[in-house]
Amino acid sequence: MRNVVEIENLTKFYEKGSVKALDGVNLTVQEGEFVAIMGPSGSGKSTLLNMIGALDRADDGKIVVDGENLNVKKDLSDFRSETIGFVFQLHNLLPMLSSLENVELPTYELKISSTERGKRALELLKKVGLEGKVNFSPNRLSGGERQRVAVARALVNHPSIILADEPTGSLDSDNSQKILQLLKDLHKEENITLIIITHDMSVAEQAGRIVNILDGKVVET
Repeated sequence: MRNVVEIENLTKFYEKGSVKALDGVNLTVQEGEFVAIMGPSGSGKSTLLNMIGALDRADDGKIVVDGENLNVKKDLSDFRSETIGFVFQLHNLLPMLSSLENVELPTYELKISSTERGKRALELLKKVGLEGKVNFSPNRLSGGERQRVAVARALVNHPSIILADEPTGSLDSDNSQKILQLLKDLHKEENITLIIITHDMSVAEQAGRIVNILDGKVVET
């Protein structure tokens, strides 16, 4: 099994170098693995996820994701659109667009036809159980349904890695379990590497491995 994430001595500063968010992090994640990252607020877990997702660049150390050295890769936006699917605590759907249009959004960076774009989005909305609400705007959906749209959107570009930052944090316990089960099912069906940030041990315990981070360091795996 190959490593899809290889991190060596990763360091990241903020506030013009006065805040060390990551302090020599070392971590590997294998293809198809389900990993939960836990830690208190300010521990560096979201920064680590941003590094893996190519949303930010490291100040020192090495990070290789899906075979790409992100330290030297010039166009991170292309890498993100082709490799990474993001699910956030707040779904970040555009309120003026329908469920179908929100799911289609990431595909506009790819060279595919509008027919293929719509077909893929509809297929994913069916997979997350929202085939009857493809034309609904976000304000006509429940919180759990909006998060399911966000999961579908994360999958639309056939990513090899899904990064989920507190994906159940704003949901009640019933919807939290449904979203978690949906992510687990998609992880298995499509052999997608799944990395979740959570503060909820009941969520983390369903992962194959828990990584604990404190003060910018991985302290236990």
